[in-house]
Amino acid sequence: MKTELLTERVALFQGDAAQVAQVLAPSSIDAIVTDPPAGIGLMDKEWDGDRGGREQWVAWLAGVMREALHVLKPGGHALVWALPRTSHWTATALEDAGFEVRDIVMHLFGTGFPKSLDVSKAIDKQKDNREAVLAVTRWIAEARNRAGLTNAQIDAFFGFNGMAGHWTSQGAQPHVPHEDYWPALLELLGVNELPEAIRSLAEGLISDKGKPGPDWFRRPVTGTHKEAAAGQRWLANNGLRSTPAPSSRRDIPATDAARQWQGWGTALKPAAEHWILARKPLVGTVAKNVLVHRTGALNIDGCRSSTEGKERWPSHVTFGEEAATHLSAEVPRFFYVAKPSRAERHAGVGHNFHPTVKPVGLMRWLCRLVTPPGGTVLDLFTGSGTTGIAALAEGFEFVGIEREPEYLALARARIEHALKQVRGEVTP
Repeated sequence: MKTELLTERVALFQGDAAQVAQVLAPSSIDAIVTDPPAGIGLMDKEWDGDRGGREQWVAWLAGVMREALHVLKPGGHALVWALPRTSHWTATALEDAGFEVRDIVMHLFGTGFPKSLDVSKAIDKQKDNREAVLAVTRWIAEARNRAGLTNAQIDAFFGFNGMAGHWTSQGAQPHVPHEDYWPALLELLGVNELPEAIRSLAEGLISDKGKPGPDWFRRPVTGTHKEAAAGQRWLANNGLRSTPAPSSRRDIPATDAARQWQGWGTALKPAAEHWILARKPLVGTVAKNVLVHRTGALNIDGCRSSTEGKERWPSHVTFGEEAATHLSAEVPRFFYVAKPSRAERHAGVGHNFHPTVKPVGLMRWLCRLVTPPGGTVLDLFTGSGTTGIAALAEGFEFVGIEREPEYLALARARIEHALKQVRGEVTP
């Protein structure tokens, strides 16, 4: 693992989080606050691949957290981010690693955009080309078998996680490789030239990729979108894709089947995220563990919310600004934090292109909840460094690990900027 930044208060490493025990001493860390990949293929990023499905993903995270357990002090807490729909995966991985799951902190933010399929539109957009797709993927599977290869070997050759399974599937999600991959794929399979029938099918499917079926064009044009969809704007604003142009609206179904399912979708609007609160087993009682290791307890007073002269006990619910507007009378009972402003997000780097930047205020509250005064916070998946900024602002030391060089460069710049703020060299 490569050392990227080392000061009296910060250590940044580039490498795999599963190697954390190689660079940190046993029982040297007071708390872990980390935001691991969710295993859902976020924005088609390789680092968020599903790693082969639920069992493999859970085994992977359990392996990482098992190593992290070695460097955490007895009784030390971990707060590990999770999607609500897969938070049981995260909790299982933590328990498999040897942690005790103590609670779930829910952050309600209300600003997500629905990743829902419009069923009516999907029915009219569908193309009658499945048999052609299956013919191509069947040929690839047969060629793979003749070559004595596995899907894992094909994925490794291209640097993918699971794509070969789609290229060879006869199941729910068969996928024809893009034309750019065919030359290398044929060489790997030991095939000099595609059979003419397969070549013709593949070329036609690649040409039609992204184009809807004929029923879609039978829908009347009802106008144009004034601007791109919220999800597309978010991608563009975060530097993940170019700004999409407005498109024609076709809201009236063309077929009876589509009309029957108008108004139906496949997902709810995301408005919450989970932070799994776990603890390394104590040595003896809580009192004994706290006295010996300074870990094992939560900072209740330091994380209270104040309202009407009352100090509220910190709960396992926190609010973002949009969610708070709908519960304004009760929000003072809970910890409240605004989403990261542009100034906060980009401070020290000019443009922060990481797709999942958390609010510094939220991370400060989480770090404060589980870290003793003057303690050290470990983030196994540092991303663009928000947890490090928060830890420093709270007076803690910070150790961060990040595999992706482009994100580590962001983290280093943002944390160096934060250190200057702490020293009073630049204004917040």
